[in-house]
Amino acid sequence: MKKLSAFIAILLFINIQPVHAVDALPQPFFKYLGSKYLADPGIILLDGTTKEIVYESGAEVLRAPASVLKLTSAAAVAMTLDASTTFKTAIYKTEKRGVFVIWGENDPWITSNAKYRDANKRAYMPTLIKAAFASDKKLKKITLIYKGVNNSDIYYAKKALKRRASVAYKPLSKDIEVESLITEKITEVESPPLSKMIKFALLYSDNVLTQRLAMLATGRNGYSLNKTGLNEMMHEKLSSLGVDVTGMHLDDGSGLSGGNRISAVTVSQLLLKIRSEPKLKVVYDALPVGGESGTLIGRYHSTAPQAVGLVKAKTGSTRHTVSLAGFATSGEKEYVFVVIADHVGRTKRIQNAARSAIDRMLGTITKPAIVAPSTVENNPIAVSPQLLTDTSKS
Repeated sequence: MKKLSAFIAILLFINIQPVHAVDALPQPFFKYLGSKYLADPGIILLDGTTKEIVYESGAEVLRAPASVLKLTSAAAVAMTLDASTTFKTAIYKTEKRGVFVIWGENDPWITSNAKYRDANKRAYMPTLIKAAFASDKKLKKITLIYKGVNNSDIYYAKKALKRRASVAYKPLSKDIEVESLITEKITEVESPPLSKMIKFALLYSDNVLTQRLAMLATGRNGYSLNKTGLNEMMHEKLSSLGVDVTGMHLDDGSGLSGGNRISAVTVSQLLLKIRSEPKLKVVYDALPVGGESGTLIGRYHSTAPQAVGLVKAKTGSTRHTVSLAGFATSGEKEYVFVVIADHVGRTKRIQNAARSAIDRMLGTITKPAIVAPSTVENNPIAVSPQLLTDTSKS
């Protein structure tokens, strides 16, 4: 029986050896990769400089990636708009008393949730509506026509105002120009730059904000604001970067849906572009750092303390998926990695065990960056010791 168990263990070990290998990975790497909690994940490890595959297994299989998918949305909007782009939303009077127009630029940042407003200093849609009442103290009821704002913000603004205000909401008809209705601007709010939104979305894995950024990119690229348009836009933007999008399908832009499908190969190729394309630097800079920031702040300290500060990656977690994709510093080189474990259990204990296995696995290959010692050029000119003495009085 013992011989049979040893034989099976050897077979399992052989089966997880590198399909491609240009580096000799440490054996503990494979020990953690073989964890039962990861349940045969899709994984790929690349040399960030040479782009060579160091290790891959099941990397071409389409999987539900969870929030790792947010990398595609962030990249798409960063390729579409300048990182300094801001969005304005204003409320206007019209020639008819009691009728107002909210006209926006589809600001992803604005909210009708007081909790988000207070915690993240976001513009608050109900504030604009209250300004309409404040502009005419005798008004008890108003009609609010809107364009360029999210329908969900209008919906939650209604709930936020409750019975304190009587408002009839109407979307602006497509055949009517806003300019033909508005007269005086009452007030206006402006979002922070797009770069801050991308950072917030990736650092804290904000599903609503990322979905809005994805649909913003979809609309600005001329596609229909639906699932079909989202997929067409994403295929176009990623393909234009040279990323292989074979089989990629999106149900949303946040990764929340279990119907999303993408391969580790596609994600790894996108990560290489995120590292090298100037317009995508904003995405790289926004990624959480292991043990230090965002959704990775609580990781690595107990599982792989040697890796704290050396892993920069996007996390992912849904009902059956635990994932991580990004960059790992290993001395003078940087690895690009993607791990999508899409058959993990649903319990918190099992998912935490899967995260631990990933973190320990990466901990076996991380090393502090090698900093070249600074050198002082030889100066053939002799300098008097007196000239090297600090004689200042300040």
